[in-house]
Amino acid sequence: MIELPQRTGVILKIIVGEYISSGAAVSSDAIYRGYSLRASPATIRHEMAYLTEKGFITRPHTSAGGIPSDKGYRYYVEDLMDEAQITAEERAAIRRRFKQARQEPDEWARLAVSILTQKLQNIALATPLRASLCHFRHLDIVSLEGQMILIVLVLREGKTKQRFLTLDHSLSQDALTAAAARLSEAYRGLTVQGIRSLSLDLTPIEEIVSGTIMRMMQAEDAHQNEQYYLDGWRYLMAQAGMIRANRMLSLVEALERKSMLGTLLANFDGEAGIRITIGNENEDEALRECTVVMSNYGSGEHRGAIGVIGPTRMPYGRVIPVVDYVSSLMSELVSQTYT
Repeated sequence: MIELPQRTGVILKIIVGEYISSGAAVSSDAIYRGYSLRASPATIRHEMAYLTEKGFITRPHTSAGGIPSDKGYRYYVEDLMDEAQITAEERAAIRRRFKQARQEPDEWARLAVSILTQKLQNIALATPLRASLCHFRHLDIVSLEGQMILIVLVLREGKTKQRFLTLDHSLSQDALTAAAARLSEAYRGLTVQGIRSLSLDLTPIEEIVSGTIMRMMQAEDAHQNEQYYLDGWRYLMAQAGMIRANRMLSLVEALERKSMLGTLLANFDGEAGIRITIGNENEDEALRECTVVMSNYGSGEHRGAIGVIGPTRMPYGRVIPVVDYVSSLMSELVSQTYT
């Protein structure tokens, strides 16, 4: 993304801030009268034309006010935004609520959703604490009747998964045991991504079993991401004016689907810190008029995620520091509990 000159950036910051506050397109005249920029109305109009040309704002016609585009919001978040400071009293109140809660990870996730929903008045979600991704530990392959085999996969997290498979031709138990031993040695301690990145010369049976193992582990990772807490429907309904009616219906339907949120959380897995996806940056069509602010929490192998979903016209300077503080506090609690 290009870097804007200082005055152009100031005007974009004003447009984004005013639009978030009022929901009305921001005119050059309003900027001239409301802010001391030491710039003439003609200069401001010229700057707005430049912002329109470069895709930072949209305007139905040249004389209309400016509305931030997804690109404009992105530049604002990364380069222009002033984050609102969370007061000491607010921090203490949030910390007190966590201290008063039962010392159980699921309770922390539920409480995080409640706090984010109340303070930010948007949809909030959180996953319970879990191992970030499953890891391979051991494999057994058992010959059954005819050409059928049983794959027994043991994960480092203590779970055992089984899958029946029918081969094109029968193999001896010795051959299956040898394949299982070789794969167990090569894959020990790896995630799906780790297994996929290996460059091994596999036999046909090892190739078949390896593909099955990765599908079993992917299913386990996806299942973990289907467990989450979600609240804030009442605030979503109150934002009907910020999201078009057809998009709102699609969003409600998508939020009711575990698969959409599971995919959202799975794509976020493993990334440290705050991640913000704005409008068309979101993969799911239902989120194209929304911003998703997510953060990991936890320590070591014990990880979870919290976040907020709202219209692109959300108060970023307030939302981001609150999500960041709650996730940092939860990480502190996890570290104290599990170390």
